[in-house]
Amino acid sequence: MKTVEYDVYLCCRDVEAGGMAAEVAAGLARLGFRVVVAGRNPGAASGPERLKTIEKAPDFVLLSSASQPGSGGAHADVRAADLAHAFRTKRNIVVLADPADADPLASAEPPGRPRLAAWQRVVYDPARSRESIALVGHRLVSSSEVEDRRLMRRAKRAFVTLAIVLAAAASLRIVPAAVSYWNRPKAPPPLPRFTLYWTAAGQRMENGQRTAFSITDGSAVAGGDQIRLSFSTGSDGHAYVIARDSRGGLSMLFPGATVRGASLVRAGVRHDAPGSGSWFTVDPQAGLEAVYLVGGHDPLENLEELAEEADERMTPAARTELLSSTIAGLIDGKHTAVPRPIRTRKGREIVDGLAPAAPPAVWDNILAGGSGLTQKPATRVGLLSAVVEIRVAAK
Repeated sequence: MKTVEYDVYLCCRDVEAGGMAAEVAAGLARLGFRVVVAGRNPGAASGPERLKTIEKAPDFVLLSSASQPGSGGAHADVRAADLAHAFRTKRNIVVLADPADADPLASAEPPGRPRLAAWQRVVYDPARSRESIALVGHRLVSSSEVEDRRLMRRAKRAFVTLAIVLAAAASLRIVPAAVSYWNRPKAPPPLPRFTLYWTAAGQRMENGQRTAFSITDGSAVAGGDQIRLSFSTGSDGHAYVIARDSRGGLSMLFPGATVRGASLVRAGVRHDAPGSGSWFTVDPQAGLEAVYLVGGHDPLENLEELAEEADERMTPAARTELLSSTIAGLIDGKHTAVPRPIRTRKGREIVDGLAPAAPPAVWDNILAGGSGLTQKPATRVGLLSAVVEIRVAAK
């Protein structure tokens, strides 16, 4: 593991003494990142040492917030030189932008500067600052280093305990065997690319009887129709199924329980959304626009929060934005390209060519009338995560 003094260089205006900058620095620190704040920490105040500090931190977070009174003149914005140096030294750059602040430096496509990808921009929501900061942490390349350091701390405690045990066992002449056992390479086993298997089915009343139909991207669905999505995963991980109506409202179909950790799924096991043999009925007024199946080796913090919260705690627009920004930031080989090796938060490397677990052999959906619909599951392969978007049309 490469040793660095800091994980994240937080670039902000030197005149900022607290507020958003202090909150972001503290939030990243709680997640385990070592943060150096521009203009405040020793060695990052000004001059060449400040630029050297940027070079030593793998991640560079540009804080876009409203300028303070009295900050104009020749020293209106000291962040420009920091950002230019971050581009020159190929730092991993993430912009945390306050939507209320018209910040030209944080613009998506400023003239004369390389364009930032969509996943490199995170919208800062003051009412949900913890989720905004967690999304920044998810996009930092040093996140695996944070997990490695936690593992090292646990390993040090284990070695102290082992030393005491070995000293007691020396008289029994088992020290050589114990040392050989504990010195075995114990790298965590690699994982395959995250894989989703899925089918979607619907049923509707026609001539007094329920008729089954398959649902794929572009299928027609009418108000009053009932739908169900079935899925399994190629690895142990976490999964979420969300329906979005034409008014922007979201319904969490999986997990069904509003407790943290209910999203955990096991490889090769079929899950239904909604579960317990029930179906999701399409509201005749709001309709249905799309169904999302999102899964990954690690839990997705924003979707965990979305699953836990009641709808009335957030506006439909805020919930939709949270879903969209999370999907845009997924490391799934589709929305963004990242350098290899790629590791989970527990340090397990994602290796191409490893075979995922197979889906269940039979995917039957039993209708209310007792008839069945047998479907062959579709497959979506990602990296750390994968996403399926099933868009539907009004019937």
